[in-house]
Amino acid sequence: MSTLIHPRSLKVSLVAVLLTLLAFSACTRPAPEIPMILPTLTITVPPAWLTTATATLTSITTPTPSLTPYAPFHATAMVDNLNLRTNPGYLFPALLMMQKDTSLLVLGQSPGGEWIFVQMLSNEKGWVFAKLLVSDHPLDLIPFIQPENVQLLKGRVVDANNQPVTGVQFAITQGQGTDAPRNDAMTDANGDFYAFMPLTASGEWYVGYVAIACTSNLMDANCNWKSGVVTQPDLVGISITLPLTSTLEFIWK
Repeated sequence: MSTLIHPRSLKVSLVAVLLTLLAFSACTRPAPEIPMILPTLTITVPPAWLTTATATLTSITTPTPSLTPYAPFHATAMVDNLNLRTNPGYLFPALLMMQKDTSLLVLGQSPGGEWIFVQMLSNEKGWVFAKLLVSDHPLDLIPFIQPENVQLLKGRVVDANNQPVTGVQFAITQGQGTDAPRNDAMTDANGDFYAFMPLTASGEWYVGYVAIACTSNLMDANCNWKSGVVTQPDLVGISITLPLTSTLEFIWK
């Protein structure tokens, strides 16, 4: 017996077949290639003035603070007949003598701080012993000036622990008698003393301990020995020959 297919059923079957083929084709079709669009990179060259300004800014460094320039001030003589000397030391000649309350312009100090370089109202310049001047300004804070045409005799005093001993006075003498040449120097805050000698000074000299100041770090506020015992350097005195280039060393016992 033959099977009859209704025309409408055949139409439906053909449509189903076509839809199946289309679906299969859609599943297996490669995806279309989508072109990649890269962003455009724009480089702008700065104008010449901007480039220069940038280079200048990057080269700026923080400036180092400058010290305040020294401003000379006035001091006055404490005594009559104060000598104004050609160089710091008792062996140098006096240019003139000043009377008490003479006004002096303070220009500097010698290494060790015992002598002050000053200028008078009449413009003469010279060196005055610091302890014979009075001023409202601290004399120990003024700048140092290296004396010219001198030879330096330097010494140092320390204790057994290698700590500086201050306020120790030494006399530098040649020969005997009241008229024998003599210079004096005292140790500073570092335990050093500076004796400035004339260039003509030569031969054998004697360097001897002669005194200790009440302001020494070995003394108390009442000018008594802190240790309660009188002490002295290991070498009370030593003979030297000028000129001397080495530093004299003293140990306080």
